[in-house]
Amino acid sequence: MKKSLIAIAAVAAAGCASAQSSVTLFGVVDVGLAHLTGDGVSKTGVSTGGANISRWGFRGTEDLGGGVAASFWLEAGLDVDTGSGKGAGGLSFNRRSTVSLSGPIGEVRLGRDDAATFLNTLVFDPFLTNGVGGTMAFAMLGIPGAATAAGGAPIQISNAVSYFLPENLGGFYGQAQVALGEQLSNAANKNQGDYRGLRLGYRQGPLHAALATGKLKGDVSDNDLTASNLGLSYDFGVAKPSFLWAVEKRGALKVTATQLGVTVPLGQGELRATYGRYDTANSNADWNKYAVGYGHNLSKRTQVYGTYAHLRNKAGAQKSIGVQGLTATGTTLGGRSSGYEVGIRHFF
Repeated sequence: MKKSLIAIAAVAAAGCASAQSSVTLFGVVDVGLAHLTGDGVSKTGVSTGGANISRWGFRGTEDLGGGVAASFWLEAGLDVDTGSGKGAGGLSFNRRSTVSLSGPIGEVRLGRDDAATFLNTLVFDPFLTNGVGGTMAFAMLGIPGAATAAGGAPIQISNAVSYFLPENLGGFYGQAQVALGEQLSNAANKNQGDYRGLRLGYRQGPLHAALATGKLKGDVSDNDLTASNLGLSYDFGVAKPSFLWAVEKRGALKVTATQLGVTVPLGQGELRATYGRYDTANSNADWNKYAVGYGHNLSKRTQVYGTYAHLRNKAGAQKSIGVQGLTATGTTLGGRSSGYEVGIRHFF
């Protein structure tokens, strides 16, 4: 019996070696202390994901020869302040769960993944959409991906099939994505949850530019949601300014965001600042937000950070600042909201 187990182990090891496969455990642990205010109310507590979303996961790849590889990626969100996973009822790979084949003609990826229309709001925001300073240019119309009258643009999308252009195109890249709502064919809302997204970009040297657009089908046609955005940045070395424009439309409701940002390297750290304007069409439900923050790198993997943000509503708006792990206090129509947080982020 012992010899049989040794033989099986040897065969398995030889198979792994010949296939040149690898598996990596990775993650981010990010936790901080935050204080949020609205008109006449405030809240203090422990936040999570102020600089980078807390997560852990596994990813791996296998070389199939001829420039072709098979890969998988499983990534779960974490609430470090409570020690719980972000999935309903506990830990789940809610951020990403994909398998893919890639080669000279590109990559085909299946499973739950970032929505194509979310990525520009992430990479062109100096705060990476996180913490009190993060942009509000994604899911401006409500619950991300809900495909109802309360829904906004998707962040991650399930049941997706994506194609990515190959990487050797002189800086150009692209993605086409289709996700299935998986409704019954004879249902009145048979297309609810279906999503189509496209993202095209160019990144070469200091210049980065990308455009994305997509549509999420609602439970009725009036709740179909379209999202489009454009991001630009240029790294001058002493500073990297960025521009983000995003629009979401559902029925007669339309919100457009315009954000200017900058990141400035300072010694072992980086200064981040943004100003964003959010305009609701044919309404005074508009708001402005600015944020400034600094992250100091103690090492390549560990950073301490601090951020302050302030939001001002016009008469018809009632937005307020919240963070993961600490919900917004709320405010009055036309009111103001602010927040600050200090925290530590560690990669592993």
